[in-house]
Amino acid sequence: MKKKKIHLGDKIKRIRSFKGYTQNDLAKGIGKTRTLISHFERTGNVNKYTLAEIADFLHVSIEEIENISENPAIFSYETNTNENITWLKNMIEEQKEEINFLKNTIAQQMELLQKLSDKKLIKSIKK
Repeated sequence: MKKKKIHLGDKIKRIRSFKGYTQNDLAKGIGKTRTLISHFERTGNVNKYTLAEIADFLHVSIEEIENISENPAIFSYETNTNENITWLKNMIEEQKEEINFLKNTIAQQMELLQKLSDKKLIKSIKK
C-alpha cells in the first residue's frame, strides 16, 4: 500500500493539534489571522519566515516540522495511545469547527449575492 505524502500544512496541523492548540491560538501567538492559519494548513504554502514563527510558537524546530512521519498515530514524540486518541478527538473537533466556519461563510455569501441580485432587479425595473 502506497503512503500518501503529507504536505507542510498537514504537518503543522498535526503538531499544533497534538500540542492542544487551536488555529486561533496559533494565529494569536504569531500575529496572524485564523483564516491565514487555515490556509497554511490546507495548502502547505508557508513562507520560511512564517514557518520559523510557527515552529517557535510550537516549541519545535523547522526540521522537526518538515521531517514528521507520515503516520499520524506515531508522529508524536511519545506513542502513548491516550495521547493519540486525544489528538484524534482534537482533530475531529477542529474539522467540525472548520466545516461550521465554511458553512457560515457560504451562507453569508449567498445572502450577499441575493441582496445584490435584488438590487439589480430593482434597478432594471426602474429603467
